Amino acid sequence: MPKLIKYLEAGGVEFKKDEEVQKIRLLNGYINEIETANEKISADEFILAAGTWSSILAKKLGVDLPLQPGKGYSINVCRKLGIGMPAILMESSMAVTPMNQFTRFAGTMEFSGINSRVRKERVDAIAKGAQYFYPEVKISEDEKSSVKTGMRPVSPDGLPYIGRSSQIKNLIFATGHAMMGWSLGPATGKLVSEIVDNRKTSMNISSFVPERKF
Repeated sequence: MPKLIKYLEAGGVEFKKDEEVQKIRLLNGYINEIETANEKISADEFILAAGTWSSILAKKLGVDLPLQPGKGYSINVCRKLGIGMPAILMESSMAVTPMNQFTRFAGTMEFSGINSRVRKERVDAIAKGAQYFYPEVKISEDEKSSVKTGMRPVSPDGLPYIGRSSQIKNLIFATGHAMMGWSLGPATGKLVSEIVDNRKTSMNISSFVPERKF
């Protein structure tokens, strides 16, 4: 991620960190400006790509964007385990990802709103699943106590929201990728750039219409 940020900054991208969007002002069907705690920002186009929080911002614009936060858990084990290949353990609904300095065990999909509460039974389920497939691996209580959680933006049909708003002319949605955000991010970025430039998109995105009905 640091290398990607550095690359983008070299290309002229400006990152504004720790700035909460407090107000979004509309004028004649267009976003006129957004206001944060520190400044007001105007632009020709606005892309709403705020993950699980996208629906909250959409409500400020009067747009109903059904999203549920699907909480996932991950445990990083910072010792050599002899696991050299990533794996998806379907029976335990979890993924194993060996990194340079640690091995990550991640899984579960908990729908309980936007929060960072940790449910011990879910952490134990990940540890148990890991040991079932890797009998020599036992995740300690200390390692389990370092568990992290994250929110995945999940739409009712499991498909992302990609496309221009029919209500607000200079608003484009790019969110709702659930557990596939990292994988689908580059393709979504390409599609958004094509939409901004009013070019034909590289694929048919009619299934991703933001204001589709369920």
